[in-house]
Amino acid sequence: MALTIFLILLAAGGFMLFKTSPLGKQGTGDTQVSSIAIFALKGCGGCSKALGVMEQMEAASQAYRYQYFSISEDTEAVNRYGITEHPTILFLNAQDEELGRLTEDISSDKILRELEDLAANGARPPKGTILSAIPSTMPSVTLHAYDPHSGLFTPVSQYVQTDSSVRYPKVSAMSMLTQLGDLLPPELESAIPDGVTFVEIRTEHGVTVVELSPSFRAFTDSEEGNRAEQAIALTLQTFEGVNGVQVVSGAYSSDILYAENLAGRSDGKSDYLLNSDAPLPHMSSVKEYNAAILHASHLAFMPCFCGCGDAGHSSNLNCYYAQEDDGRLTPTTHAKFCQTCLDVTNMYLSGRQQGLNMKEIRQSVDQAYQGIEPTNTPMPSN
Repeated sequence: MALTIFLILLAAGGFMLFKTSPLGKQGTGDTQVSSIAIFALKGCGGCSKALGVMEQMEAASQAYRYQYFSISEDTEAVNRYGITEHPTILFLNAQDEELGRLTEDISSDKILRELEDLAANGARPPKGTILSAIPSTMPSVTLHAYDPHSGLFTPVSQYVQTDSSVRYPKVSAMSMLTQLGDLLPPELESAIPDGVTFVEIRTEHGVTVVELSPSFRAFTDSEEGNRAEQAIALTLQTFEGVNGVQVVSGAYSSDILYAENLAGRSDGKSDYLLNSDAPLPHMSSVKEYNAAILHASHLAFMPCFCGCGDAGHSSNLNCYYAQEDDGRLTPTTHAKFCQTCLDVTNMYLSGRQQGLNMKEIRQSVDQAYQGIEPTNTPMPSN
């Protein structure tokens, strides 16, 4: 209905309202909407709905230029316009200057009303005035991996790479959970079957719904499928306000898993958890810091060669984290500024990918830095 009204307005000359705006006559700048831009995030249910609205409008009328931006990839535009929420709709003039924005319950009706309001009353001061919105500290999420020895799930901290102030931790958690696979140490397994990917997360009637790729249907009502659903629920239930979680894939819908249903399914270990009282400053890459969380017990057998032994470091692990008595990891910025530390970690990861054992990896690291004073690091037994 809204689109029909929208087209009637255009046909009747309603679009000319923008050209006769009082603000435009006063010479206060271009107040005519030339383009409508959407900032959306892949995997966000609300964003999917808003994208559908935009695509319908674009198909119905070419009166505007329609622009599509990714929250996670188009960070220059995100920061330029000070975008802090997803989805966000911007109304822009011919110079791509903001005239107005929408951020909640985006529909064709709301977009039409906003266009009418801008035509009648002119532009509102833009809310986005942030030129650089890179966060000062690295956000992290707590995922759950499967321990085949105990049959329980182990909580695992991982930093989220983000270059804007927009927060999307649940989407990040689901994306990272389905991609853990080869990143995990040998004592843990991914609870998500190979080939299964994350599609979308949304809220329906107070339940957090996670949609997985069609490939998950091969595992429904199986031990592997149940394990995946439990890991997803345990991960999301670490977020405030999340209790009931449901997994869907095509026509399949799992039972709703509540926190009380999963009592005792997490082993509660803190070996792979961050000390939340010690945030890590923002950095451009988090791969090595995340690897050091997952492989802390192995990097403790990898020496470092940057001279950090004088600072009390006993291994490459200390370049990233200090380990507390309860096993939690407190980050340090040392490795962030030291290429040698990062190189040693990547040599370990490369050796592991090649199927080398710990002793073989250690020998290759020692050989690469032969003649340079290492930290006093014990030799692995195998």
